[in-house]
Amino acid sequence: MNELTTSSERNKTGWILASISTMLTASIFLWFYNNPEGFIENGIGFRTDVFSNIFIWIFTLFIITGYIAYTLIAIPFVKAHLLTISWLKVIGIWVAIVTGIVEEVVFRHLLMEYLLTLALSDVTQILISGILFGIAHGVWVLLKGDWKFALPAIISTTILGSLLATLYIVAGRSTFAPIVAHILINMFIEPWLMLSAVSGKWDGK
Repeated sequence: MNELTTSSERNKTGWILASISTMLTASIFLWFYNNPEGFIENGIGFRTDVFSNIFIWIFTLFIITGYIAYTLIAIPFVKAHLLTISWLKVIGIWVAIVTGIVEEVVFRHLLMEYLLTLALSDVTQILISGILFGIAHGVWVLLKGDWKFALPAIISTTILGSLLATLYIVAGRSTFAPIVAHILINMFIEPWLMLSAVSGKWDGK
């Protein structure tokens, strides 16, 4: 890793991820403090029957393995550092947990429940959730003006967001399985995905 990125790039990545994680952690604590039971049952989606349907967890595993495999193929830099242990990885685990929770609560629970109140169909909810998720995750790449990677990032995360939205509905509108999938995906690919964006070194060379 030291040969591929500079100390400045790694420090910048660490500060970005730590700042994001701090804000999201504060959001989680605030949600929990205001309504502990509601946040766990509705926000997190943890209910007594979350493990009762094996199909849901097979689908969850499919999403996890599929997206991680895609990322390793599409971004060799991430693959090259997949098993690297460093202080950045510790922050990466932190960011994986809090982003997995907050983004699923926002893009699945809050957004899709709002769309449901508008009497929109499940398919429409899935598409809107997926598209907004993709745009949100493509902006940080687009800010560098690199369309070569911004467009695939938007498309791939739109597909991922749509799959997680589908999982949300299949799981009885529970965010628990999508959160698990999101956290595990991020645990594998972060902080290397952010470091590759900061350094501009996508190919791992």
